[in-house]
Amino acid sequence: MIMGLIFSAQMYYYYIRSSALKKTIDFKTAEILVNLAKTNNIEKNGVIEFCDGIVKKNSDGFIVNLKSGEKITIMIDESED
Repeated sequence: MIMGLIFSAQMYYYYIRSSALKKTIDFKTAEILVNLAKTNNIEKNGVIEFCDGIVKKNSDGFIVNLKSGEKITIMIDESED
């Protein structure tokens, strides 16, 4: 009984940890794609497709649709633009 509880707690911990790492990887991938789009001088309302996802620029920032299905919004810092 106690061994089952310990095993379940470990499995839950590793599940939560892997989910957090997946979200971090997705966000970092989105940041990289936005930086690539900026380097390629993406225009307002422009769309650039990369092998890892699609980057769209609007007036507020960038919307990144990753191939994994995640949709991430990154806001523009006024000093950067």
